[in-house]
Amino acid sequence: MEEKLFWLGFYLKERNIFKTIKYFEEGIDIREIISFKKYSENEIIDLAKKEIERAKKENTKIYFIKDKEFPEKLKTISYAPLFLYVKGKLLKDKNLIAIIGSRKPTSYGKEVAYKFSKKLAENGVGIVSGFARGIDSISHKGTLDGNGYTIGVLGCGINIIYPAENRELFERIIKSGGAIISEFPFDTKPRKENFPMRNRIISGLCEGIVVIEAGKKSGTLITAKWALNQGREVFAIPGSIFSSQSEGTHYLIKEGANVITSPEEILAYFGWGEEKNLSREKIEVELTEEEKEILSLLSSYPQHVEEIFAKVNKSPFEVLSILTELELKGLVENLPGKYIKLKVNL
Repeated sequence: MEEKLFWLGFYLKERNIFKTIKYFEEGIDIREIISFKKYSENEIIDLAKKEIERAKKENTKIYFIKDKEFPEKLKTISYAPLFLYVKGKLLKDKNLIAIIGSRKPTSYGKEVAYKFSKKLAENGVGIVSGFARGIDSISHKGTLDGNGYTIGVLGCGINIIYPAENRELFERIIKSGGAIISEFPFDTKPRKENFPMRNRIISGLCEGIVVIEAGKKSGTLITAKWALNQGREVFAIPGSIFSSQSEGTHYLIKEGANVITSPEEILAYFGWGEEKNLSREKIEVELTEEEKEILSLLSSYPQHVEEIFAKVNKSPFEVLSILTELELKGLVENLPGKYIKLKVNL
């Protein structure tokens, strides 16, 4: 507890989050740092105690990175936050996906965000987003309408509702059993530089991110970069080639992001919800051993037949024959360009 108080007080005194995190990651004893800075230990402890007391009054928890309540996935990322201010319930054993995108989405983007978040929520997947206008807010709302769990990650102090028009959404998330979180101390204003920092937490909490409509210079692309650095999956939903709102999304696709067109593909990719092992469970007894082997190599994401050839000790002719049988049984799809994928809607 003493270590937590020292770090929290120093965190509040310095008001430099990344610099404080760097000290922590280097394993420097916090008392040595306080002494080097010529701060009073009593002053540092007093700052921390006042922040914790305020948190109690405002029904907020402050989790230190070493606390058991702190999300395990978040501990492993670069520049892992030292503290999380939490309102609501931060569930530890929940499958999470981030849905992010433009603050000024088209009607297409709005529809996609709502339908994806609602469908994933109905299948038990929690949705994380940045509580901003546009795609973020719509994703939170779709999750709530699907009776699901959602986390809003703020770029300001947790006592500041930004944007202000999201007050009702803020309260609805808490009442639904979801969470609002921030690494920023109380009263931190929503400054522009806070949001790129906030984005690493959005991706860090999740198994992957889904990008819906991102402009060429969108902050969403920063989240995608964090996600890639953290080893998270990046999924992109194609938009109109004539829309500037999708330029960033299409850039991600060109750079190798997973292209998806339905929430079922997310469920199948991770083996979550109603799509979990659906094809294998339903028809396993009807397959030959060779068909089972090839089927086990496939997913809902297209693979070129050459990739499949390289994975098995069979001739290309044999593999193509087996794939033809699987297609006739309605288990795989043969796509243009010699690409193959699993059918998930059987």
